[in-house]
Amino acid sequence: MDSCLIVINPNRTPRQIRKLRRLLEPIKPYSIVETKSRADFLQVVKDFCHSPLQYMVVWGGDGTAHDAINVVMAEGKGQEKAIGFMRGGSGNGIQDSYEIPFRLKAQVEAFVESIQKNFTLAVDLLRAETQQGVEYGQLLGLGFDVRILQRRNSRISPSGDVKPGFLNYFISSALTILTEPLRDGKEYLLEFEEGKYVLRATRINAEMPFRVLRLSSDAPMIELGTRPYYGRMFKICPDVVCNNGLMDAYLFNFQNKWDIIRDLYYLWNGWHHRINYRFARQEKPIIQHFEIKRATLSCQTPFFYHIDGELRSSTAPLKVEVVPQVLTFLVPGVFYRKFHPFGEEATILL
Repeated sequence: MDSCLIVINPNRTPRQIRKLRRLLEPIKPYSIVETKSRADFLQVVKDFCHSPLQYMVVWGGDGTAHDAINVVMAEGKGQEKAIGFMRGGSGNGIQDSYEIPFRLKAQVEAFVESIQKNFTLAVDLLRAETQQGVEYGQLLGLGFDVRILQRRNSRISPSGDVKPGFLNYFISSALTILTEPLRDGKEYLLEFEEGKYVLRATRINAEMPFRVLRLSSDAPMIELGTRPYYGRMFKICPDVVCNNGLMDAYLFNFQNKWDIIRDLYYLWNGWHHRINYRFARQEKPIIQHFEIKRATLSCQTPFFYHIDGELRSSTAPLKVEVVPQVLTFLVPGVFYRKFHPFGEEATILL
């Protein structure tokens, strides 16, 4: 552990930090830094990028992970350093996607093993480009989930900050479903490049390759991802492989709120084939799935989108491409072994 830096985001409470320090005491890591603000956190990650340390473990949520990823990419250290993420947010979608354990002790033990055995994996990122510049992430969405995030961010605590925690997100989701229309009235123009339409169905599968596909969509929700989970084990992009050089795009063509409520269990678990089976029998539009390398998303009016749960806006076409295996993640052994299934006796030719 002498080549590891542990960074604690500003939202961890003193009690939580004391518990982590007790668990780490027998291990004697190289350094622990408790950051006091977002600016402090960004500077610590930047300093790590230019230090001799090889590994960094961040204790925070999806927003903290998003910040860390973008600093490492901006400093050009995505393939030189390895970063891991402990559960420290209300959603923890990135931690769900890489099978980070739930209990704090189990997380510490998993990362100790990963550092000792160098359980690292080069993963893909989304590169989103707008008039504001370039931003990296692993999940990008338009539509209904953006409106939920907007409502969540409008709920302010007495201190003037957005109310933290999953409860605020749950309340915002319920209020949005109950009080707002399913669609926001926007028609999105989508251009997908170098990919294929993919149907994984209950009884049959189908694929249609294309070089360029242009279509318009008023789907209530559109998601692009290189990781499967949105947060709280919500498997929004269930077919994603994190390092295959493709992003998965989903058009959730729900026609009414009752369909969402009735199929919420299937939707949460990523069982799109079960939803599509019923929709197809009823001649309703299904959840459409694509595997692509590039996408351009545009609208005739300004629109909002999220990247890793962080709200953004755009008045120009949003260009998104997958950057293959550009960032090295420190992952638990249970995840690492899924991508290294063969022993030393196997021969692999590339």
